[in-house]
Amino acid sequence: MKPQLHVITTGQQELGEVAAILERCPTALIDVLHVREKHRSARELVAWHARLKPLLPHTAVVLNDRLDAALAAGADGVQLTGSSLSAAQARRIAPPGLAIGCSVHSAEEAKSAAREGADFVIFGHVFATGSKPGLAPRGLPALAEAAAAASPVPVIAIGGMTPDRVSDVLAAGAGGIAVLSSVLLHEDPAGQLAAFREALNRHTSRSELDS
Repeated sequence: MKPQLHVITTGQQELGEVAAILERCPTALIDVLHVREKHRSARELVAWHARLKPLLPHTAVVLNDRLDAALAAGADGVQLTGSSLSAAQARRIAPPGLAIGCSVHSAEEAKSAAREGADFVIFGHVFATGSKPGLAPRGLPALAEAAAAASPVPVIAIGGMTPDRVSDVLAAGAGGIAVLSSVLLHEDPAGQLAAFREALNRHTSRSELDS
């Protein structure tokens, strides 16, 4: 499976701004867009999905934390956090085909999410990031442990991602990366998307040559 590129909304922008950015980007490069707007109501999340999904015909759109909003919107999936339902609880409610992701911070949590039926897990933060001030990054060894614990469920690495770090992250066992401000708040979001996708593809091509 090709490594995945997840883009997550920042919680700092209005819907119109995010839509305008995506309209200028090669959105086919994005595998999954996460609508992560913790301060917005379920009704607002449904509206975000309705506005953004038509801009992303080749991209899965998932809503974070709110399974009710994901179901009401007809979203492709839901991303569960530590305060959400468990993956097992969500799986009992969700219709077939709804992707379920889980945010985790340890190998134990990654293993539990995989056992409960998560389709993917997001692990972090791997590197230092401005969105987590004062919190030490977990690092590549912890990412490798989480990837091994969750296997074969893919682990998506988050936190401090740059194109230059992609190869090390994938070598540690990650199934892809997740980015927020490094794309949506960048002065050249389209260029950043292309750079991340190129880095993901370059590592995949190198791995295939080595195998």
